[in-house]
Amino acid sequence: MFDLRSVLLGAGLGAATALLLGARRRRGLPPRGLPRQAAPVDTTSVLSAGKAAVIIGSGSGIGRAAALRCVALGMKVMLADIDVADATAVRDECIAAGAPPDTVVVQPCDCTREEQVRAAQVAAYKAFGRVHLLMNNAAVQTNNRCGPYEHPDRWRRILDTNLFGVYLGGLCFVPHMLDQEEPAVVVNTGSKQGITMPPGDTAYNVSKAGVKVLTEALQHELRSTAGCKVSAFLLVPGCVNTMIRTRGDKWVEGADFKPDRAKDEREYNGVRDRAYAAQKWAERGAWQPEQVIDELFDAIGAGTPFYVICQDGETTRAMDDGRIQWAADDVLYRRAPLSRWSDDFRTEYAEIAKRFV
Repeated sequence: MFDLRSVLLGAGLGAATALLLGARRRRGLPPRGLPRQAAPVDTTSVLSAGKAAVIIGSGSGIGRAAALRCVALGMKVMLADIDVADATAVRDECIAAGAPPDTVVVQPCDCTREEQVRAAQVAAYKAFGRVHLLMNNAAVQTNNRCGPYEHPDRWRRILDTNLFGVYLGGLCFVPHMLDQEEPAVVVNTGSKQGITMPPGDTAYNVSKAGVKVLTEALQHELRSTAGCKVSAFLLVPGCVNTMIRTRGDKWVEGADFKPDRAKDEREYNGVRDRAYAAQKWAERGAWQPEQVIDELFDAIGAGTPFYVICQDGETTRAMDDGRIQWAADDVLYRRAPLSRWSDDFRTEYAEIAKRFV
């Protein structure tokens, strides 16, 4: 039946779209595609009782929270970490939460060494027979003390851990996960700093930008493989209450590190209490690791989005999107790199950012 209202509405929307595209072309901006999401693989069954997870970097923070969530779902878990004492403490927490002792195993693993990552893969398949969730989560940083042409020792350790460690996880586990021919997921932990690139901790930014590129390529490879049942996700946390800052301070400051200044998930300015530390970090705008896992596991359950970009107490979705768009526009407009922090653009950015709501 002829519907005049529908025709007029369609014409109106078409005209509005044409005006928008015309305006973009006049400004020299390319047209954009639609904001569509798609789940290349059905991953709804991955996070379920009896399935197995391997978490590399599981002794604290986001990895610890992932492990506790997995056992709450009835999953088996390998806690792979360079710090065996930390991983063992998490295992104790998992068992206290109700996990059968034989379903949670600790595996020493320096993710920068291929033989240790491969040993973790062999041990995981020996213990569980299958791996349905691989989480490459280990990382280090220097807290804004590693610029573009200094500290080669810090650069090597950061890139070896944050980027090459993620690569080794995929190298050692993904072929076996493909051979299983059942739904499985690889999660690589990136960072907002790997997208917006704030100045100061250049090596960390480079490493996390590399994780983004690597994980994008992995997901493309997987979805382009006929019959593949493995998918990949890029986890992009913001400000989160973990151990990474304290460990970075200890690493860089060495003997000058002052323990009573530690601010992390276990203690805050000398007060060793998780609840107190969580409260203080929340007041500073940080998310708790459990909130990050909420976002990640929701995405895995739905099969999408690939980019699991987490808000925190400092940012909204609109602020994150605005900052990402500004960074991309540096390239599009051929303007100064990192212009958001440039004296020439600082005032303009501040005005634009008021509209990130």
